[in-house]
Amino acid sequence: MKTLNQTFKSIEVFNVISDIYSQAITGELIGMSNFASLADTVDDPYEKMEAVEHANSERSHAEGFLAYAKKAGLNITINLKGEYWRRVRTQFLQYAEKNDFIACIIIQEVMLEAFAISMYQDAGNALGGESKDLFLSIAEEEKEHMEHSIELLQAEMRKNPDEFTAKFEEIHFNCMTILSEFSATTDLSGHCGVCNGECMKNSLHHVGLEANSLRGNALALYAKALDTIGIPGEKSIVWIAKLPA
Repeated sequence: MKTLNQTFKSIEVFNVISDIYSQAITGELIGMSNFASLADTVDDPYEKMEAVEHANSERSHAEGFLAYAKKAGLNITINLKGEYWRRVRTQFLQYAEKNDFIACIIIQEVMLEAFAISMYQDAGNALGGESKDLFLSIAEEEKEHMEHSIELLQAEMRKNPDEFTAKFEEIHFNCMTILSEFSATTDLSGHCGVCNGECMKNSLHHVGLEANSLRGNALALYAKALDTIGIPGEKSIVWIAKLPA
């Protein structure tokens, strides 16, 4: 009986799709963990329940990716302590431990979601078929999360624009530096700990993707989110330009 993994055109295609799913699953589990931690930063019971609901949403996304990976016989690696995911999680927890709800929202719902939405859209459109449906549907749900949080951050921006902008700048360089190292053409801090073998960025061309385009699209969505929140463009463009490439 022919199995799904026998339908891949080559071992290179099989490996890179496995790595794409491994990164997506690991990222969703990081998001789940972040939202679970976020619940401890607020006292309002309704906000707590919303954070738990979002954690459950991220869990369901991970389960969706896992279900397809199992059906397709992909070679999945889940490593929440990999070089970049671990550092992002550590940054989030540092703000969570200070009960800084707004900082946590900025990291999870703007920075991480910008990368997730953009890269899921790019991956889905490149992979096609059932993968396309899965990635694009999850991207839409993540987009709704981001839009809801942007409204909250707009309100924070109006309260004290200078203070909020300074806070955002600090978080930007603490967290986006890690994501930029991760998404650079070569992993700037070494192997991510999730990809099987060498970095998948060297093999993305096998499925019609390219690392620079993935990174560029993600940063473009991030820049758009900053503009929507109200961060002055003359500041955000400099912040992004200073990120490691």
